[in-house]
Amino acid sequence: MRNTEMKQIRIFAAAACLTALAVSALAESPVHMNNRLRIGYDDNVYQAGEATQPDGSTVKHDETDSFRILEEIELLLNLNLPRTYVGLRYRPTLAWFSDREDDDTDLWHDLDLNVVQKFTPALALSFNDTLRYSQLPELQDENFVVRQDDDNYYNSAQATLSYNVRPETRIDVSGRHILLRYTEDDHENDNYYSVVGGLTLRQQLASRTTLMGDLRYQSLVYDEAEEANNRDADSLFAGLGAEQTFNPKMIGSLRAGIAQRTYDNDEYDDDTQPYGELSLTFLPSPATRITGAASYSIYESDVSYYLSQKRTYFSLSFAHDFTAKLSFYASGAYTVNDYEADYSLSADAVDADETSILLSARLSYRINRINWIETGLQYVELDSDLVNRESYDRLRVDIIGWKIQLF
Repeated sequence: MRNTEMKQIRIFAAAACLTALAVSALAESPVHMNNRLRIGYDDNVYQAGEATQPDGSTVKHDETDSFRILEEIELLLNLNLPRTYVGLRYRPTLAWFSDREDDDTDLWHDLDLNVVQKFTPALALSFNDTLRYSQLPELQDENFVVRQDDDNYYNSAQATLSYNVRPETRIDVSGRHILLRYTEDDHENDNYYSVVGGLTLRQQLASRTTLMGDLRYQSLVYDEAEEANNRDADSLFAGLGAEQTFNPKMIGSLRAGIAQRTYDNDEYDDDTQPYGELSLTFLPSPATRITGAASYSIYESDVSYYLSQKRTYFSLSFAHDFTAKLSFYASGAYTVNDYEADYSLSADAVDADETSILLSARLSYRINRINWIETGLQYVELDSDLVNRESYDRLRVDIIGWKIQLF
């Protein structure tokens, strides 16, 4: 990764934290800090499994298990002013493994910044920034995207200007910048940035129904790739959607449309695909929340010799408060990534698919106003047809965890 970009990301993270501390004097206790310590077990620290070789043979690697300790600091800011909201969550995490010989520690950074500014009752601006730094990553928790097995930075910044033309009609104009950088030179062909611009028209038909029209343009640039690995592309998305409140306990949304991707490399035809997103939230009681989602879309490929992939995604989450002190959360996700030989830079490539499963659960008990104890687990399974891609499963268990609110 270029030094200037690393400095920019570090400066942004530092500035966001300093902003949180500086504005804390403007409102009563808007800043909180938590410390979280977890002791657990990892049954496959190297993500070892079975991989297919270029000649069609397979090679199997032995798994290594390890005791692990996670130490996490969490800085939270929730600042509400008459026309401004600032929300910040920054989490640096240090992980130590007892039996990972080449490198027994990892350092992760997660930062989420949200700012909303209301200029008038009809006009508002929102800004969201997400920064992730991962060491030896696998499935990225937010989008369940398999990354190359190397340290990387991912940053997504989005600004949206919303204007209410009428009480029932709203226009959203948004722009987004996405950056992915690996820290090692081995993955220069996978470094990219993306610029997205979009327009959404929202029309409320009744108190419980809203219709939407979406138009979005995306430019994807692999700015450090060699000419032979040119995967630059421009995409246009157009579709319709609806949000429906069926009753006070059930809310749903649906989006569907067409996406067309045009590649900078003239040897490849345009790729036109449908896309769709569906989500449903059910609140059977004040203490229980169930959310399900599904989507299909054309997506960036992190496999250097494929120009893109088609991704199908399903997820389900469940949260329940047994008492005011005892809470339970569980989630699951299933993803299928399809790669087509017609959109590959390699003459030897074939149609292939990759499936992943991510399951997690957590039980938390609040001892008093500032102390919690918790336990949890996470299971990951990756099954890949791709050459040199490791298929594996991995179980991580937090045997005991302790969270304390410092202030």
